Amino acid sequence: MVSLKRDATYDYWRIELRRLLLALGLGLILGYITSYWTLSLLIVASAYIAWTLFKLRELQAWLAAGQPADTMPDSDGAWEQITYLIHRSTQKSIARKSKQRELLQRFDNIMSALPDAAVLLNQDHMIQWSNRAAQDLLGLRQPTDLGQRLDNLVRVKELSDALKNHTDSEIRFVPRHNDRLHLVARLVPVQENLYLLTARDISQRLQLQETRRAFFANASHELRTPLTVLIGYLELFEQDEHLPVSLLPAVQESRTQAQRMQRIIEDMLALSRLENDAQRRKAHTVVDVPAVFAQMASAIQATMAADSHTLSTDIDPQLLIRGHESDIVSIISNLTENAVKHTPAGTHIHIEWRQASDGQICLVVEDDGPGIPAQHINHLTERFYRVDTGRSRDKGGTGLGLAIVKHVMLNHDGKLEISSRPNKTRFKACFPAERRATA
Repeated sequence: MVSLKRDATYDYWRIELRRLLLALGLGLILGYITSYWTLSLLIVASAYIAWTLFKLRELQAWLAAGQPADTMPDSDGAWEQITYLIHRSTQKSIARKSKQRELLQRFDNIMSALPDAAVLLNQDHMIQWSNRAAQDLLGLRQPTDLGQRLDNLVRVKELSDALKNHTDSEIRFVPRHNDRLHLVARLVPVQENLYLLTARDISQRLQLQETRRAFFANASHELRTPLTVLIGYLELFEQDEHLPVSLLPAVQESRTQAQRMQRIIEDMLALSRLENDAQRRKAHTVVDVPAVFAQMASAIQATMAADSHTLSTDIDPQLLIRGHESDIVSIISNLTENAVKHTPAGTHIHIEWRQASDGQICLVVEDDGPGIPAQHINHLTERFYRVDTGRSRDKGGTGLGLAIVKHVMLNHDGKLEISSRPNKTRFKACFPAERRATA
């Protein structure tokens, strides 16, 4: 067995050179003794070649046997170095493969422990790997379904379309093997011709949302009638000549707060209708938006914005859309009133109703107020979210206006974009081009 302790500076080829010179000297001596120079050198060369072939055979047998360390060919010189380098390279390769197997096993354990389904697909949508959650959520079986096309096993139109178009947008569907599940999935490209499909169960979240919507709708509906009666009695008290003057401010403040609660309840009911009324999403009534603007702009200027704000408009008089008229009116009123309520006196508000270059029909409400801090932008459409709580309440805001706008836009296949910087805040609500209508 060769020694593996010699360092890199050890001159293996010097040994080979001495061995060659020894063979040559032996041939010369043999030729001198026998006087057959050519034959003597040929014999010695043949012996050297035979010895080299023997070493090659030993090396080949050792490699074929899997390079066991206890049967490593015994030699020195270049043969020792060749054997050692092969053995060291093999050991490094074994160590790397062992580490890779360990990492792969660890990754597989981590992915298998995730509650979300994960499926690795090739360019032909064939399953290369899947975790345990994929069995519960998608109905896949390990290892039976490996190599099968995913769209043949999970027959859902939304998923088939996503696989066909290689879209990475979020899709929602109900799997056929369990109609109680509601899944949201996304196809993510991992590398060329390799994709990862992830699927998450959102059934509990949807159930909680449905429960919340039902609670808001029922509570708002039940509160509306007694609150109307309460406001009526407060108005009677306020008009009563026998009411002590000291109690009048308290009665007036109570009526103001009751009316504010009434507005909140009306907005909550409006939100509930927007979320639950599927017919509103299919509405195709022609809405004369320029006429709505003509009525609302003058009313707002004469009431809310009187002596405090200035309004300007840029309205395309021929631009009509198809939709739910009361919802379109609520968008215009909420965005305009929002700009008036949440900007200081002296602010200029500009309202625009035009078709953009990409075909979208957009309502833009801009103001030159102080702006909205960036950390609030993404939360403005949440229920009851206020940037300045005290100012919003003083102005009579309910905190639901932008949430209503957001849901109206969703029902009309549109989107609401909000941007803000000092002296320029913009609310841009855009409808798809196919909603344009003629008079």
